[in-house]
Amino acid sequence: MLIINVAIRVLPEYVDAFIAATLANAHASLLESGVVRFDLAQQQDDASRFLLTEIYRTADDPTRHKATDHYAAWRDTVEPMMAEPRRSTKYLALLPDDARA
Repeated sequence: MLIINVAIRVLPEYVDAFIAATLANAHASLLESGVVRFDLAQQQDDASRFLLTEIYRTADDPTRHKATDHYAAWRDTVEPMMAEPRRSTKYLALLPDDARA
């Protein structure tokens, strides 16, 4: 499994719109066969900071995810809301392992 954490900071006036757009993308993403989890978290002490945790079955699944209409709609909608470029970090899952997923 591949885990991608995406750190996002949005302009304060767009927090509610960002949450709405991201929840719509997350719900659609969870219908993809290669997506195990798609979590959205908001930083407790700074409401303009978010973390997406995306867990995919294979290393090829993020590319398939980025080819979906719902991802393109999300990307285009939230881009002007960003206070800075989003940053992603990739991890390999050690536990649970693929056999337990």
